This record gives sequence, C-alpha cells and structure tokens, in this order.
Amino acid sequence: MTSYLATFKISYKAIFNSFINIARRVLLPIKLSLAFIPLLSLMLFFSVTTPVYAQGTVLSPREVAEYALTLEKLEADFYRRAGNAAQNGGLASAPQIAKDVIASYGEDEAQHVTDISAALSSIGGNPDAITIPSSPNYSAILGRDPFANPTDFLLAGQYVEDLGAAAYKGQVQNLLAAGDAGKPILAAALAIHSVEARHAAGIRALRQSLLGADVRPWISTDASSKEVIYNENRLGSPIPFNLDAFDGYATKDEVLALVNPILLTTGEPVEVPTSPSTNTTPTNTPTPAPVRGLW
Repeated sequence: MTSYLATFKISYKAIFNSFINIARRVLLPIKLSLAFIPLLSLMLFFSVTTPVYAQGTVLSPREVAEYALTLEKLEADFYRRAGNAAQNGGLASAPQIAKDVIASYGEDEAQHVTDISAALSSIGGNPDAITIPSSPNYSAILGRDPFANPTDFLLAGQYVEDLGAAAYKGQVQNLLAAGDAGKPILAAALAIHSVEARHAAGIRALRQSLLGADVRPWISTDASSKEVIYNENRLGSPIPFNLDAFDGYATKDEVLALVNPILLTTGEPVEVPTSPSTNTTPTNTPTPAPVRGLW
C-alpha cells in the first residue's frame, strides 16, 4: 500500500509539473502581449503625428523664426511710416487717440523685432539676413495709399494685425512637432501672439468708435463688410474656426499670398474688395486717454 501511494505521488507530481510547463508556454505570449500594451500606448501618446488638420507647409524652428521676423520687420516699418504721416502727412488730422495707438503699437512691433532676432540668434540663425524692401508696396493692402487718411490707415491696420495674430497661430503645430528644438521660438511666438491679438482688437475698436464702422473688436462672421482675410473653414478640424467663439489661423502660404505684393517695391496696387469709403474726417472724436487702458 505504501509503495502504491509513493508511486501515485510521483505520477501526480509529474503530471502536475507537465501541466504547469504547458500552461507557462501557452500563457507566456499572452503575458508578453499584455506587458507590451502600456508600452505601445506610451509610444502612441508621445509620438509626433500629423493630424488631418495640418497647418500648411512644414517648417523648422529656424524657418518659423525667419518667417516671423519678416512679418515683424514689415509691421514695425508700417507703424514707423504711419508715425511720420501722423506728424506731417495724411494722418495729421487723426484724433490724438489714433496717434497714440500708432506710437504705442509701433513700439511693440519694434520690440518684437528685437526679441525674435534674439530668439533666432539663439538657434543659430542670422537676423540681419532677414530684410524687407526699403519701400514696401503698402498700397497693395487696399489698392491705395493707407497713410493718406485715418479711415484707410485703420482698415489697413486691421488687416495687418489680424494677419499677424493668425500667422503666429498657424505655426504652433510646426514648433510643437520640433520638440525641444522649437521651444525657444514657441515661447516667443506665444508671447507675441496675444499682443498682436490685442492690437487687432484695438484697431477694430477705433474703427467702430471713431468711424462708426460696422465691425466688432473681434473677427465676426455676421458683419456686413468682409473682415476675414484668410480661410477660416478648415476641413477635418475638430474646432469650428468660422464661429465667433473661435479665431482661426493662417498658414504660411495664405499669409505670403497676402504679404508678397507688399514686399514688392514696384507693381500695380492690388485692390482688396469691400473696402470702406475714403472719408478723411473721423467723427465722434473722444477725449484722449491712455491707449493700453482701453483694451
């Protein structure tokens, strides 16, 4: 009886060990697969992908900085010329608050040039290589001289500032895709973007209060005049940029299509549709007030 029990224990142990070995061989791939799932999830989460609403041409951080610096130098020059016109030119009749805006925004744009230049230098670029024509064709904005009267200047300024804000937003994805290499330029772009948006709101507020223009201090889809100068209907985007609750972005190609005519020193002016009249006498001139306190 003892011998039989010993034999049974040995047989039972052998069968049990065989079962365990088989189970291990069967379950090992499953365990490995389960272990790989969190790793796969992390790889998918942190991988750089291009969503269906990609924001135009892929640019490196250096190319984004060079592109932004071109726009900033153009904006700074635009306000410098407006400042000259406010002293002894077509904008001399502008209300003091409009002249204050020209001076204040011009200082901001000049500082943007300095800061983007420093950011570009920090990643190996040469800001001095980024130039604009000595006499940009600003008449391309409206099809006439924007410094001839306050009405046209404010409309041109609205287009300039709207486009500046949208242009920075259009490069966020490129800078994010660049990882650490894009961080210096991304930080500068985000800091400047909100200021460009502030400028855009300020110009629009002046057009409304001084000129009675049918325009809100933000991009509006139901205004009577054509305000949005870039595409706000983005196919495949989860964000409905064509609603008042969201402001859209402009791709580099869209921006350059509007800016390249300005960068030409010669050529026929490009007419922009639905421009207001050239009435040179603003109405409802307010008491001068600190510019930055208004918006």
